[in-house]
Amino acid sequence: MRKVMTTLLSVALLLACSRERKAYAPGSEPKTDSVAPESNPAVFQARFERGIDFAATGNEPFWSLDIDLDGSMHFKLMDGLEITAPTPEGVKAMDADVTRYAAKSDQGSMVAQLIRQECTDGMSGAKSEFTVSVEILAEANASPSTYEGCGRYLADNRLNDSWTLESINNNPLDSADFMKGLPQLEFNLADKRVTGHTGCNTITGAIEVQGHRIVFKPMIATKMACPGMEFEHDYLRNFRGNVGYRVEAGKLHLQVSPDSAYTYQTTR
Repeated sequence: MRKVMTTLLSVALLLACSRERKAYAPGSEPKTDSVAPESNPAVFQARFERGIDFAATGNEPFWSLDIDLDGSMHFKLMDGLEITAPTPEGVKAMDADVTRYAAKSDQGSMVAQLIRQECTDGMSGAKSEFTVSVEILAEANASPSTYEGCGRYLADNRLNDSWTLESINNNPLDSADFMKGLPQLEFNLADKRVTGHTGCNTITGAIEVQGHRIVFKPMIATKMACPGMEFEHDYLRNFRGNVGYRVEAGKLHLQVSPDSAYTYQTTR
């Protein structure tokens, strides 16, 4: 009898544990912003299209943080606590790759730290480039609470393509004016690289897509001489720092400066 009771107790415990794990198994949780996102490009694309540039989540308790770099920050706990505040200018640490955002509204205050350090989600196993810490102080609370999780910059997946420059400030270009034809760019989001040519020289460089912005690192170009080198000089000069981008109807629009816009057509 004792052996039977022991066996039944063991089975009951196993079933209880199984039910608990099932409630939090990756992919079975409710599809809300308060739970860890799937490792599914469509999920991040949808958040990007809502204007989100950086997304972070954490577990136990489930929480999420969405940052629109030109708009607001939105923190949400699964239990219902939410704080939305205007996004401040990020402050970068002097001795580490860390960006700090301190925001406040009548709902409370938050301090988010984006640390460029690989992070693995404890439930889904998904890897992200950033470890994120968020300190929350709600008006009703006497002391702040800190939440830790993983985050990443979002990007428009359609950028991952090959593009041919067709106009500058809506002025069409003529391929006959370029030795290699119209300038081209090809983005590889996984490798954080851009390659292409200027219509003369081959170019390559490192990039980081931060939501609706592309951060271009200095380009490397071959040194071939071609007619109209002034164009190449002006063209490459605009690929510096943060460049706003938009993809729609098979076209890529780069706002390379306040008064200069490049429009490309997909080549695939």
